[in-house]
Amino acid sequence: MSFPLNEKILDKLLIEKEIDLRRVSIRELGLLVNDLSAQTETDFIRMEFGIPGLPADRIGPEEEIRVLKENNKLPSTYPPFDGIPKLKKAISNFTKLFLNVDVQPQNCIPTVGAMHGCLISMAVAGRRKPEADTILFLDPGFPVNKLQTKFLGLQTESIDIYDHRGENLLKKLEELFSTGKIGGILWSNPNNPTWVCLTEEELEGIGKLATEYDVICIEDVSYFGMDFRNDYSIPGQPPFQPTVAHYTDNYFIVMSSSKIFSYAGQRVGFTILSPELSKKKYPHLKKYADTDIVGYAFIHGGIYPTTAGVPQTTQHALTALLEAVCDGSYDFMDKLHSYGETASIVKDIFISNGFEYVYDDMGEEIADGFYFTIKWKRMTGESLLHSMLLFGMAGIPISTTGSIKEGIRICVSLLKEEDFEELKSRISALAKYLNIKK
Repeated sequence: MSFPLNEKILDKLLIEKEIDLRRVSIRELGLLVNDLSAQTETDFIRMEFGIPGLPADRIGPEEEIRVLKENNKLPSTYPPFDGIPKLKKAISNFTKLFLNVDVQPQNCIPTVGAMHGCLISMAVAGRRKPEADTILFLDPGFPVNKLQTKFLGLQTESIDIYDHRGENLLKKLEELFSTGKIGGILWSNPNNPTWVCLTEEELEGIGKLATEYDVICIEDVSYFGMDFRNDYSIPGQPPFQPTVAHYTDNYFIVMSSSKIFSYAGQRVGFTILSPELSKKKYPHLKKYADTDIVGYAFIHGGIYPTTAGVPQTTQHALTALLEAVCDGSYDFMDKLHSYGETASIVKDIFISNGFEYVYDDMGEEIADGFYFTIKWKRMTGESLLHSMLLFGMAGIPISTTGSIKEGIRICVSLLKEEDFEELKSRISALAKYLNIKK
């Protein structure tokens, strides 16, 4: 195959599909790449999808098969809205052993993935008080979360972490919290798409401010333990996954099985409700949930009318996985390290060819993990993506994630060792093309 590809084919597809590369969704980009690949007979290097590239351990599927075979009534029985007792206990144990946070099983609620947990968490956070109907995002972030607030009829505010870390972040948060408009604050740790990780000092500051101004922290740890700078794999032993739950009672912790267990197809995750927060009463919640108690609003006002619970077999699968992790028989971190190893190689290919990182981590280089962000000089993200597509590669412009900067998110999850030489060749050719183009 010859690069660059025929630009007229790409531009025709963009017009036909009415795609704006600055605002393109991941699904739209995926369809565009499929068509471009077919029309140019080119195998693309796919770095746009944030999906697991590792096979799921057999623990989960085998448990689903077992419970279906041994319990004839299971398929005809509705699951409890708040989760099966065995899973709730396993989540509670996992939370203590890996986050060093004490929660009771009743505060552990299975959800249909982390997105479902975020949806309900934001609904509760933004509907407790009539004046506090705004969700604050630490951007860049997962674009779908803002679609969720739009669907919920909530307002949004945003802080880009590029300019706000450490004391600057806390000062900006206090400025916004003090308005009384912020009902909840959402972030991911590690961050999607930058892989930035908030420090203990930042988490402590956020927690104290959340308590002072009665803001709910919604902490998305879907990429639990995957910064790989610390080993979080030993049950009950430090270091523990950093969490704001050590510094405030105003929190929901959202977790997923998609990345850490590669169990994305079964759509199961869980949300940990602060025991103290779950008991709090806010009269305004009755307008939406027929209850003023946070915990009941989450379950009966959120889970029940959206999904009425999580499918039984997936709950049993997640139970088995968490139990195996907690008793030390399954080291879930072991194979996840391959993401970090791949990221180290791929980052070096980009940087050695003149690309630069967009975000660093408090002045330090970003840890090797699932994602990183790159840029080319003063080029816009959509222009860089357009050029990448001409060289058979795809990422997503970080403009779609709420970033104020220009660049591309690179996801390494689908890359294999046999892809590295071809990636190196294409990145080198792209860099030469961009140098000539300028």
